[in-house]
Amino acid sequence: MSFNRIAPYFERLEKIVFNNQMQCCRTAFLSELPCVKKVALIGEGDGRFLVELIKENKFEKIHYIDSSEKMLELARKRLQKFSSNELSLVEFFHCDLMSESMPCQNYDLVVTNFFLDLFNEQGLKKSISKIAAACEETAIWLYADFQISSGLLPRVRSLAWMKVMYVFFRVVAKIQSRSLIDPAEILESKGFQLRALREFQRGLMKAELRQRI
Repeated sequence: MSFNRIAPYFERLEKIVFNNQMQCCRTAFLSELPCVKKVALIGEGDGRFLVELIKENKFEKIHYIDSSEKMLELARKRLQKFSSNELSLVEFFHCDLMSESMPCQNYDLVVTNFFLDLFNEQGLKKSISKIAAACEETAIWLYADFQISSGLLPRVRSLAWMKVMYVFFRVVAKIQSRSLIDPAEILESKGFQLRALREFQRGLMKAELRQRI
């Protein structure tokens, strides 16, 4: 699985298809985060969320973790363009959670935006388990992703979108999954309970704020 081929075009493609809705979904809860020290952004891509996160909050350390070298390069350049003073705050890790462990432990906040939908059931359980094991006992998990909408017509629309997107990304990025799997049960089994939920694009996307309690 690699997003290197599509990385330079990802932002443009996203905006053509969904306008700014994916970014709105990513950033839905930024203004509501409590004070946390250590953050892991996982599979976050080209750095647009990273910049917004830094604008809204203060942290001691951010670990930016991605399996795509091209995405990491784009994120680093975007951060430097935004503020070179913030470069020391962020440490970038080229890491594939299918074959490697989390680069550190004791995270207060983890973020997986449009990342967990890439995995099949086995890969999803493996990734969530590794991430959860690296989290503090009261850690927060921000999660944004696609979902199957409720209601007949929205459901038909979302199923059609899922089919198109999974075919496309299996070809260009060789992702594991062939269909969308809801990670809620796995997240809850690791102690991350839903605290807040918002939907976007007529229910096609959702943002969740979860916390261990």
